[in-house]
Amino acid sequence: MLERNKYQSSSVVLGTLTNAQKAQRALSAAAIPSKIVKQTPSNIHRGCVWSVEFSYTQKQNVATVLANAGIVKGISNTEFPLTV
Repeated sequence: MLERNKYQSSSVVLGTLTNAQKAQRALSAAAIPSKIVKQTPSNIHRGCVWSVEFSYTQKQNVATVLANAGIVKGISNTEFPLTV
């Protein structure tokens, strides 16, 4: 039987579309499926903000790939531990 959280998603907010595209390319190169999502105005308090969505089970792999690619600055203690 499949785990329930296998199909839940997580996302990392990257701000600009360019950063989201860079992140998606890095994840694709690491064989991690993802998609770029524009955050809705209710989720944000300023201009256009973009994020990359991926499977919850890939969370630690995504953190490693994005840190190695220089897209994120480090690990913090937020719900999804990435900072841009």
